[in-house]
Amino acid sequence: MCCRCCGETQRKSWVFGIGSVFALLGILLLVLWPDLADKLVENVSSAIVVYLLPVIIMNSRRTLQGLKLEPGTDTYDSWLEAPIPIYLKFYMFNWTNPEEIRNPNVKPHFDEVGPYVFLEKHKKENYTFYDNATVSYYERRTWFFDEERSNGLLTDMITAAHAITATVADEMRHKPKFMKKIINFMLNHEGGTLYTTKPLHEWIFDGYQDDLTDFLNLFNTSMIDIPYTRFGWLADRNGSLEYDGLFTIHTGTDDIANVGRLTHWNERNETGFYALPCGVVNGTTGDLFPPRLDTQGEITIFATDACRYMNLRPEGTLQVHGLTATRWVGTEETLDSGENYPNQQCFCDPRLEECPKTGVVECKACRDKAPIYSSFPHFYLADKSYLDAVSGLKPEKEKHEFVMAVEPTIGVPLQVHGRIQINMMIEPDDDYDIYRGVPKVLMPMFWFDQYAELSSELASTARLAINLADYGVYFGIACVVFGGIFLITGIALTITKKWVRRPPVDDEDMLTNN
Repeated sequence: MCCRCCGETQRKSWVFGIGSVFALLGILLLVLWPDLADKLVENVSSAIVVYLLPVIIMNSRRTLQGLKLEPGTDTYDSWLEAPIPIYLKFYMFNWTNPEEIRNPNVKPHFDEVGPYVFLEKHKKENYTFYDNATVSYYERRTWFFDEERSNGLLTDMITAAHAITATVADEMRHKPKFMKKIINFMLNHEGGTLYTTKPLHEWIFDGYQDDLTDFLNLFNTSMIDIPYTRFGWLADRNGSLEYDGLFTIHTGTDDIANVGRLTHWNERNETGFYALPCGVVNGTTGDLFPPRLDTQGEITIFATDACRYMNLRPEGTLQVHGLTATRWVGTEETLDSGENYPNQQCFCDPRLEECPKTGVVECKACRDKAPIYSSFPHFYLADKSYLDAVSGLKPEKEKHEFVMAVEPTIGVPLQVHGRIQINMMIEPDDDYDIYRGVPKVLMPMFWFDQYAELSSELASTARLAINLADYGVYFGIACVVFGGIFLITGIALTITKKWVRRPPVDDEDMLTNN
């Protein structure tokens, strides 16, 4: 269209029309875009966050429509099987001087070996969606040894306390003396021992053949329950569908603030392993986090390995691929059993002669009645007495801290270090030859670091989602400015009466007028 050919009315219509359209569009964007951007961000982040495992301690994740965990949504495929790599790093403690355990002048010494790194795959199976905005599912976890990332081989020999002997002695500790004499005879003649040396792969996933275990399974008594045929810390777990249990979580379709919140574990809303309120099923499995997290408040992770929840406290920030995450970390309170934080008293079994000191929690009921205790690696943040009782350990915040770094705007975990140490209690007992004269000491067995980090590609998508509201506001301002220029120009032309362009006077008219 040629504006030179337009009349005054047409020119005014075009100028004021364009100005009004852009100005109105800009105003609408400034008013409506923030809420619309939140919806879009929720939709985008739902496709991102499901790629990362939580916490830990161990396994991510928004319009409300996009959060529905059902076929047809962006979240569904990523929720079923996280495509981002997750690694499980094992650090074993090799007991170097077990023959000197009865020497009061020599502490049990441990050399840390590893890491032995495994690629970890997660897959949701047997899932059922319910009308109350929840979904139940099993999660199959499979591990693959990564020799290139590891500092050691699966055939490395590791010496550690004999878990079956320790379990039997602990279970029978308060039985009548005549019964303990029978148990002592059995331990002495059927494979009981203070320690054992086995290859790494048997300690972790494969399990090892054990004479005492074979005898107890053959003996088949309910008095001493050994629910496995081969002992390994993760025996029968690699590739298992039901080992971690049945989870029921909120999908967030009713209220996005609920997304990922665990409601039931194994169809119960309490674990049965701790007194209430410590036994309540609480927190998130680490798969999903809601957007707009409170960066001043705690987040709660449910750890199936310890059959309990863990509260993490915000502490500083972390930069990952241009994104800023809030770091939630394990603290002195996280693994306290009431010594310093009375609200944690219910994590101590009242049947114990004494509660663990701060930084250590008892897990017997959760770990087949074995005298197992959890802590942070190298007794980081634990009572000094645990560290003083052994040698070879050196706690360091940077290496041994439990960390979950989450971008709070859209709830995307940027980096996770789920670090937990498994320990076994050895106690003197004169009724057992094996434990006569030994000191009471919490023996470190191994610790693991479940590690994951958001990829640079997903970080780019996350940055777009986070800045989407600002981009809309900037565009709205630009539209208002652009429309304002047109309107101001139109008003100026109207006031100066310069809408009509005067045609040039040709030579013939000039001669005629003269």
